[in-house]
Amino acid sequence: MLELSFILYRAHSLAPVDDPVVYLHGGPGGGTVQYVAEVSSFFDHLRGRRDVIAFDQRGVDASGPDMDCFETLAENVTEVVDQLAGEDFPDLEETLVSKCIGELEGRGFDLSQFNTTQNARDVRAVMSALGYPEYNIYGVSYGTKLALEVMRTIPDGVRSVVLDSVAPPQVPLYDTLYVPHHQAIVNTFAPCEADPVCSEAYPNITQRYWNLLEQLLDEPVEVDGIEINGSALFSTFSRRNDWADPTTRGFTTYAPALVSQLEEGDVTLMRQVLQGLVPPQASAEAALAAASGLTPDEQALAQVVRNALNQMQLGAESASQALIQLEANLDVDAAPASLGEFFDDQLEQAAAGLPERAARTAFAQDYLNLRFEPPGAGALIDLVRTHFDSLTASRLSSLAALMATDDVERVFDLIAIDNATLQALAEGNFELMLYACQEDFEDGFNSLEGFLATTRGLEDVGSGMIAEMTDPPNTLYADCKLFEQHPRPNWLEPVTSDLPVLVFSGEIDTQTSSTWGPLVAQTLPNSHAIVFPEAGHGALLFSQCARDIGEAFLEMPQSAVDTSCVADLRLPYLMPDGSFHKVAQ
Repeated sequence: MLELSFILYRAHSLAPVDDPVVYLHGGPGGGTVQYVAEVSSFFDHLRGRRDVIAFDQRGVDASGPDMDCFETLAENVTEVVDQLAGEDFPDLEETLVSKCIGELEGRGFDLSQFNTTQNARDVRAVMSALGYPEYNIYGVSYGTKLALEVMRTIPDGVRSVVLDSVAPPQVPLYDTLYVPHHQAIVNTFAPCEADPVCSEAYPNITQRYWNLLEQLLDEPVEVDGIEINGSALFSTFSRRNDWADPTTRGFTTYAPALVSQLEEGDVTLMRQVLQGLVPPQASAEAALAAASGLTPDEQALAQVVRNALNQMQLGAESASQALIQLEANLDVDAAPASLGEFFDDQLEQAAAGLPERAARTAFAQDYLNLRFEPPGAGALIDLVRTHFDSLTASRLSSLAALMATDDVERVFDLIAIDNATLQALAEGNFELMLYACQEDFEDGFNSLEGFLATTRGLEDVGSGMIAEMTDPPNTLYADCKLFEQHPRPNWLEPVTSDLPVLVFSGEIDTQTSSTWGPLVAQTLPNSHAIVFPEAGHGALLFSQCARDIGEAFLEMPQSAVDTSCVADLRLPYLMPDGSFHKVAQ
């Protein structure tokens, strides 16, 4: 029996429609229930008339509390802590994965039942349990693969589907890790290449970018004490994929000019990028400054607009803070250190003072294992008497005896936090591997050989950057050999369905290629695929245009989709003379 943890975001309407939206999170792994503020902000636009439901998939975060490998952590705690401190243990991850598999199987878990097909059945189970006979799906990243599996295996009750940043089952995602990066670069420069004015100003700019990476690998440039080599520039372009970093919005405008300058050793634009001056960030003050030359009445109106913008920003920040407070009790953080926190600090100092590594390891194991004990001062006293000299044990025992119930519970809370921190490091990508390794590595579909061949075959990329991408090779392939394969019929085949589907892709998405959305749409006859300029992973996060289209589609899935706002997302390019050129659509 498995528990599935969910969170229900109620519709704002007092008379909502009865077909909610279920959000299928990415990964695999990662979860969503703990991210209250983020998920609420992502989908608030859909809550006008619909409930939104999110749940952690089986074995993931809140839906997998019993799947933490505490015994594995306890046996390897010293190495885990030392790695956290910067030491290198090249075989540690493989050891942890192997032992974690054994620990879970020893506790009775059938790991073969953790797969996307079972997750698809869970989607239906959650919606049925909550009393929704009909529902809509919004899947992002791995959530699109899960949504496609729902469409294939258990589509009953599904009204419509939005696939955002598509991970198709027929694409070997782990062979093609750098394909989305490559496509995002091609998409960055393609509008310029296709435009007569821009292509004349920056001829063959895509190839020049790849050549520049090779040049900088051999001869890096220094910008205000920061070395910019090929990998650093590559990362600068990849940063645009991060929706949470608004300072990168609009970077495409400056991309050709940046390449052109760096070719000549000019670091002016690069310096401005590093300083956060480019792309320039919009503000209410900037809007008011641009209103020069207006009449007094128009100036007054502009001031009103500025004030309104500031109030909107303040309101958004207040709402965000309220949601963050919902996620964590800020009073605890703000309060003075309790006696329990003081005891925990003293315990940490005493443990660090143990002279032998074996003694520190033994203490850490017993300390972490207190997570399984009910909170009590007696357990703490037994711990310190077991591991410390009589003087230290006497001092810490006296502190433990003085603590009130709340203080003792606080110590055990901190033990759980320490467990969670080390467990996250110890398990690493285990949640991802639990799914990917068991279902996506069938008969050579995804392999180290495939990854190397695909990466080395990327068009126009120089040998230096290829070496950077493939050295060292991804450890996922070695770790996946530790899992048994559990292939399922048709799992790697394209999904065909007559359900109404809206497919979103982002041109600068470096996790799922912008070409994969249209690929999936080919076998979905009642679908509409849209590729958004200046959108990274999770297109709805990058523009109001995407949010509006998604909301309109969910209202009337069988109607035509108005995509006129997409063209407005295309950015101009900075020309060598300092002007901005709007490229043809």
